[in-house]
Amino acid sequence: MAAERRAGGGPVKHVEDKSLSDEKTDRYTQIILSSIEVFSRTNYEKATTAMLAREAGVAEGTIYKYFQSKKDLFLACFRYIGSLLLERYQAIYREYRDQPMESLKRVGQSYLDFIRENPTMRKFLAFVLNNSYDQDFMREMVGFFDINRRTVEAIIKRAQEKGELKPELDPRIGSWFFVGGYFTLILMAEMDEEAVNDPDFMDKYMAPMFS
Repeated sequence: MAAERRAGGGPVKHVEDKSLSDEKTDRYTQIILSSIEVFSRTNYEKATTAMLAREAGVAEGTIYKYFQSKKDLFLACFRYIGSLLLERYQAIYREYRDQPMESLKRVGQSYLDFIRENPTMRKFLAFVLNNSYDQDFMREMVGFFDINRRTVEAIIKRAQEKGELKPELDPRIGSWFFVGGYFTLILMAEMDEEAVNDPDFMDKYMAPMFS
């Protein structure tokens, strides 16, 4: 069948296609966000696809139109949170390209702000971090942390070149201390540690890592 064409001769389906695409993207994000809520309340094992669908306001079969399985959905939730964090970090790295230590401090503060402002996502991350025995969870976590660690290692090297850090500091080990601190910050936020309210908290937090 010939494609429908507008008076000028071009096809007329682009607007409809975009509308359908936007609707599908919105539904995908809706399922992701509501699933993060469910997983953070009940954990991975207890959450069922029926619960996930009910929270999202969709039929259970709709879940499988977007995700192959509950685990596929869970991993997509982790990637979604990771993408939000990486977007924040990249904006900071661009703005403070010539101030390596300032960029690290602001990334640390950005992460802390994020997990304090988004408690359900914080609980979700805590669950993933504490269930690394699952190979699929571990693979996703390694991917996220490796991107972060390699970036931090490069920034530490730049800070050494600019004289902001001592040359004897091992950049790789330093990067692990910094990225590994994500665990610590989640724990501090979960326990409502009052130290994080200190305006100078991030300076004090980073001092033992890089002194």
